[in-house]
Amino acid sequence: MSNDYGDLLREHFSEILENLAFMFVEDTEDGKVPGYPGAAVEVAMGFKGPFTGELVMAVPEEMCPELAANVLGLDADDELILNNPYDALKELLNVTCGNMLTAIAGEEPVFDLSIPEVKPLDEAEWQELAASEGVVGAVADDQPVLLRLTTTQ
Repeated sequence: MSNDYGDLLREHFSEILENLAFMFVEDTEDGKVPGYPGAAVEVAMGFKGPFTGELVMAVPEEMCPELAANVLGLDADDELILNNPYDALKELLNVTCGNMLTAIAGEEPVFDLSIPEVKPLDEAEWQELAASEGVVGAVADDQPVLLRLTTTQ
């Protein structure tokens, strides 16, 4: 199965981020994958069905409260956001994954999705992800984002 979903992934991610969090996505300058932004996190989830795979997203840690505030309509320093800074990021990944699987496989197939997991990402891990095959770079409200969808039979 082809793993070349870059344009489709960028299109769906952009639309979902705009509708869910009122944040806008731009392509990176000259198509380059964004460099390490400092403290960053990776959120990943797997899926199984007619094919298996994983969707991974990496963002600057400072983007998480802004994302959550936009999704919930609260201030970024609200206690709910400070206590759960990654929940909106997980939901963004979950919605993006569901949309991508429907776009690729149609509405009939059923997939089992894993729970999104967040982990800190240091500079070496960011660079490794950025250099990996199939990674898509974008800029969301001036924040770098890395996305990668991998699939296997």
